[in-house]
Amino acid sequence: MTAATQPSPPQPPPGRHLSGVVPAIHSHDPIPQKITAYHVATTDEHHRYRSWEHCYGYFRARTPQAIAADRDHAALQLAFYLASWGMYRGSSFLLQRAYTVHLGVIEKLTEPPFAVLWEQEFGAGPNDAELLPIVLNAAEAVRQAYKPFAPTADSRQPSDTLLTKVLLGTLGCLPACDRYFIAGFKNAGFTFSSLNTRSVAYILRFCHDNLTALRAEQARIENIGGIRYPLMKLVDMYFWQIGYEHGNPHADP
Repeated sequence: MTAATQPSPPQPPPGRHLSGVVPAIHSHDPIPQKITAYHVATTDEHHRYRSWEHCYGYFRARTPQAIAADRDHAALQLAFYLASWGMYRGSSFLLQRAYTVHLGVIEKLTEPPFAVLWEQEFGAGPNDAELLPIVLNAAEAVRQAYKPFAPTADSRQPSDTLLTKVLLGTLGCLPACDRYFIAGFKNAGFTFSSLNTRSVAYILRFCHDNLTALRAEQARIENIGGIRYPLMKLVDMYFWQIGYEHGNPHADP
């Protein structure tokens, strides 16, 4: 299905299943092939991709209460992961800040309204449509925590890329919507203008419709490295690899 024929889905109301609301989304590129191509870089234990594992592993090994009590350590974990994932480039407001800029984010994500996201994996459950607004609220909470530090003249900051990278490294509830991910998503025939109900509903439906293949990759990676990648991380890897290969046609697949 091409972008020209892709229907615009209605926004799913709270409590409804996505089936019948968002069209079925099946992968055109082999999921194991693309995820393996991405994951092979992590065979180097010092590769920057491993920063996500260290950060996510820290957050998922603790309760929200324990994270809040250790918020300085948590902020440092988040800061280093974001730095190695390109979020401290010269154009980023984070470059001019100490790790303490992330303390408000830690406080927000460990608050009770987001407890369910620490307890459930987003992308496979029958109540995912009910969790979708909570995920978007988490993204907005991160945005508001960073807002005082972002330049007031730039309405794009904090960016969706930053918000989703934070959520991927902590709750694991969204892919990192950066340049290559969005390129891969569009290449698959979908539109992406911003982080909103429509875009997350598409991502979620992709998880549901390709759950068997994603679960197989989840088990394979856990067997290799001992860490269970959340489904949204696998979705991130899949579409990022597609976007990267199309942007770099001479790169090894």
